[in-house]
Amino acid sequence: MAEQDTKRLKAGRKRVAVYGGAYDPITNSHLTAASELVHSGKADEVWLVPCGKRPDKPKLKTPPVDRYIMCQIAVNTTFSPDFPIKVSDVECFEPEAMFTYDLLCKLRDMHPDIDFCFVIGTDWLQPGTNIADWTSKNFNWKEGDPVDQKVIVTGDRLLREFDFLVVVRPGFPVASGLEKFGPRLHWLEMRDGLMFIEGNLSSTELRKRMGLAAGTRQAGAMALQGIEGLVPGGVLAYIQRQKLYLS
Repeated sequence: MAEQDTKRLKAGRKRVAVYGGAYDPITNSHLTAASELVHSGKADEVWLVPCGKRPDKPKLKTPPVDRYIMCQIAVNTTFSPDFPIKVSDVECFEPEAMFTYDLLCKLRDMHPDIDFCFVIGTDWLQPGTNIADWTSKNFNWKEGDPVDQKVIVTGDRLLREFDFLVVVRPGFPVASGLEKFGPRLHWLEMRDGLMFIEGNLSSTELRKRMGLAAGTRQAGAMALQGIEGLVPGGVLAYIQRQKLYLS
């Protein structure tokens, strides 16, 4: 056990892994990854945090409330009541998009007795991407100030103040290790020699399958058949009831 983990346990502090995403919709692979985060022992709890409005994602058209409800249905019908995975609404109902550093700072302020870490994939550590360049909202900005000052670079603070759990993504190797990214990035490694179980199912693929059926006479039925077994049954029923992804 790492020295910092020993100190945290002695202090009675809980470690929560923040697993953010659009969850448009949530898939069985999302749930598998969340459960493996728990099984790894790297986190005491995992909080799924569906995002809110994302101007940088014009294809994200499913309302936040629907994505949040689907996450709640998925977690509550997949895991036992005592399994430490929950869904947080800290971001999805905000009036504007939240930056990662702002999100983690808000959680830290709301729960000062919890140590939060952020889950990322190795796709975020490829050449051309740099967490140190990530930005946040400039809360001191006011009307009349230069527009380019609405955000400020806080990536250095993010890397300094919070831990990261890094999940290996197929096709996105990090050959030189994590040391060059800073001391607070850690591989998600399973304990006792176990193998990390991963899935390559994406929300994009599910939307694609449902989109292929759009416009046909049996659009609803065909769309649902295309994703059956890839999302929890309750999520499938919610998609059908709300007529999501059919246009």
